[in-house]
Amino acid sequence: MVDLQIGKGRFRNLLAYLIGIILIFVLIGPPAYMVSMSLKTGRDLFSIPPKFIFTPTLDNYKEIFGSASFVRSIYNTIIISFTSTILTEIIGSMAAYSIAKFKTGGKPALYSVLIMRVLPSVVLGLPLFIMFSRIGLLDTLHGLILAYIGFLLPNTVWLMIPFFQGISRSIEDAARIDGCSNIRTFIDISLPLSRSGLIVTTVYNITGAWNHFYYALTLAPAKTRVLSVEASQYVGEYAVQWGTIAAISSVLIIPPAILIFFIQKHLVSGLSLGGVKG
Repeated sequence: MVDLQIGKGRFRNLLAYLIGIILIFVLIGPPAYMVSMSLKTGRDLFSIPPKFIFTPTLDNYKEIFGSASFVRSIYNTIIISFTSTILTEIIGSMAAYSIAKFKTGGKPALYSVLIMRVLPSVVLGLPLFIMFSRIGLLDTLHGLILAYIGFLLPNTVWLMIPFFQGISRSIEDAARIDGCSNIRTFIDISLPLSRSGLIVTTVYNITGAWNHFYYALTLAPAKTRVLSVEASQYVGEYAVQWGTIAAISSVLIIPPAILIFFIQKHLVSGLSLGGVKG
């Protein structure tokens, strides 16, 4: 009986390792192959069967970094991503704190935020396009920043609410007894205690803004073009420049991957803590 249980345990471990290997291949395989595509020449790109051993080249990266529109799109992407993330964190944290501690708006406000989160971007794209064109925000940095804030804000509020709910009211009451206003209590007490939630939402927001495509294509397709839209410019009617697209896509995924790698401990702990509190 003991040997049978040991055998079942080993089989389960083997099955778990096998599933883990498959998941790693499924998740890492496509991005890794895309990066390898960016290092191939045109002949190697279209070879059948695909070449996994080849002489790498930086020609695709030289081409995109030599383009003025690509450099401008990097600048636009950085400005839009960081600005929209900072503003979303400020607004979302204050809204989440108000809902968590003061029940602001009650359940209608809470579920209104959720409704805005589940609506697909394509539903809001046309109304935003019409509104922005009428008030002069079309194809501008601040217009796209506003659109991204609206896209990112609902999830930020919902993620931050459990963190603020988990803060003991006695700690905040003690701060108020010492003379802190509600604003000072929020800034000096609640925000530092919700650091894990801030890290999680910041990573979510900056990666969401960095990679978002639909709003950028609809609301800022020319003068304020971002990296994701820049990649689509290399898809022509008669030809697709796969090497160039792969190079731009690699530039898109590498910064978020590096960011997540360095803060993965805080990210995992924050997601786990938020899951337990929620």
